[in-house]
Amino acid sequence: MPDVFGLTVAQLETFFFIFLRVSVMLSIFPIFSSVQIPRLARVGFGLLIAFVLYGSVPLMTPLTSFYDLLAATVSQALLGMIVGFVASLVFLGVQFAGEIIDIEIGFAVANIISPQTQQQVTVIGEFQLTIATLLFLISDAHHLLLQGISGSFNVLPLPYIALHPAIAGNVTIFLSSAISDIVKIAAPPAVALFLTNVALAFMARVAPQMNVFVVGFPIQVGIGLILIAVSLPILGDVMPQMFAQVPQQMNQIMQDLRV
Repeated sequence: MPDVFGLTVAQLETFFFIFLRVSVMLSIFPIFSSVQIPRLARVGFGLLIAFVLYGSVPLMTPLTSFYDLLAATVSQALLGMIVGFVASLVFLGVQFAGEIIDIEIGFAVANIISPQTQQQVTVIGEFQLTIATLLFLISDAHHLLLQGISGSFNVLPLPYIALHPAIAGNVTIFLSSAISDIVKIAAPPAVALFLTNVALAFMARVAPQMNVFVVGFPIQVGIGLILIAVSLPILGDVMPQMFAQVPQQMNQIMQDLRV
């Protein structure tokens, strides 16, 4: 069997698939996937993690054909995308909750460019995403993601995966959990702003000469900002619980992908 830089084919293939799984997960995981991190730095970080994990991952049996290599490559890339998507549901939910509040306040027409995704987002949505990111780092939840990457090689050994029907049901459950978290975050300000709109509608009926559009907008903005400030502690209570669920969700998805 030929050697490359003193490495056998089995060692090269094992390291390649470790790096592929790690790099794809990092390219989708929150924080690590930010465009503010240079692509070369992300590749280097993936290589560093792969190098650290290499000694603890059992060597693969060398693949015998090009089609086996292609199937294994697709398997590891697909695994990284699915697990990364599940891990990012928390942040997508927080941002969507902020966009719901933006709609109620009237900020939905004022979009900004997110520095993380380079896409148009609403003001409060980006603000809450930033708060969630800070809480994510402060609570050391990024360590849980790195531990999840390391543990994935025990739960789901190289090189293949299997798409079982149960994975669709579990992803649906995780989506419903994310929607529940959205309601917890967005409900207090959204309900209060809805009641404010109802009150303004009654005022418009009682005093038709009053310009509700001129008077109502600053009232909505003021009440909305006050309620967002008051509800910020809710993020401090809810977000760590949401982050704690991510490793279990990742583990469940990888259990569904076992051959």
